[in-house]
Amino acid sequence: MKEQLFTRAMVREFGDIRDILRLESCPLPELPAGKVRVKMAFATINPSDIITLSGAYRSRIALPFVPGFEGVGSVSESRDPQLPVGTRVLPVGSMGAWQNVKESEPQWCFTVPDFVSDRQAATSYVNPMTALLMLKEELDFAPGMRIIINAANSAIGRTLIRMASQMGLAPIAIVRRAENTGLFAADRTERVLNSSDGGYPQALAELKASGGVAAILDCIGGEESLQLAEVLTPGGQFIHYGLLSGRPIPATFWRSRPDIRFSNFHLRMWVHSHEKARVQQRIDEVMAMIRDGIIATEIAAEFPLEQIQLAAAAVLSGELKGKILLRL
Repeated sequence: MKEQLFTRAMVREFGDIRDILRLESCPLPELPAGKVRVKMAFATINPSDIITLSGAYRSRIALPFVPGFEGVGSVSESRDPQLPVGTRVLPVGSMGAWQNVKESEPQWCFTVPDFVSDRQAATSYVNPMTALLMLKEELDFAPGMRIIINAANSAIGRTLIRMASQMGLAPIAIVRRAENTGLFAADRTERVLNSSDGGYPQALAELKASGGVAAILDCIGGEESLQLAEVLTPGGQFIHYGLLSGRPIPATFWRSRPDIRFSNFHLRMWVHSHEKARVQQRIDEVMAMIRDGIIATEIAAEFPLEQIQLAAAAVLSGELKGKILLRL
């Protein structure tokens, strides 16, 4: 019998993705008892993947590893009766999406409904789930409350805007470039602010004078966190979920606003601390929002796994607006 092979992208040292990523062809091992094997259809390359490969989280990650936190596929071999062959799933809970097949624990395989395409399903986890969970699990919700969302032109920022509007919140979008202020014409935003505009400090002051905001969802960090905190109402929420600036929140942040409620949100921590049924419920909500047209991920380009270096270069260029898919 001819030996079955599969291809994977392997990392054996930390560094620049363009230097350390290698494709390997390997024999397919026998599937252990109690596990499932997923034939991957698509995976994404996210900024968080690039950061992981750089070694920023090396204390939590053991080499070697197959990268990729997000992707979709179908069960091709199963040792679990609850997940028969052919079931479409998101195999999450660990890295390893950048390969033809991924071995997974059944508890980390979440089913995907037929009405969502493979491409949309592949992009439904990292950004849409993070957005949904921050709004429904982390935020002390009240209809009509004003919230600030920075980097609002990013994929997750736009998803947050759409979800928040649908939920009856009053989102205030902050972008960094004038050309991005028109992105929200079809969304119900209270206002759109350009942080590079000379009148931005005055706009924030006016926002504070008009009652401030109840919550801030921040994915930039650095000095911007300190600036935005001044607009929060007493006891308001500051939810921090990213560090696009590459700079930590300054210590003066807490000294200047000791009254606010600060929290870090991590998708992985939430998912790993809840029962599978609860996670599946939230994933189903995301899928329903995709079906109903509330959210949709723009796909900028897709590359076969064999061209993963080109895909990585496309992500690093920052020129493509939307997600980069790996076709597996």
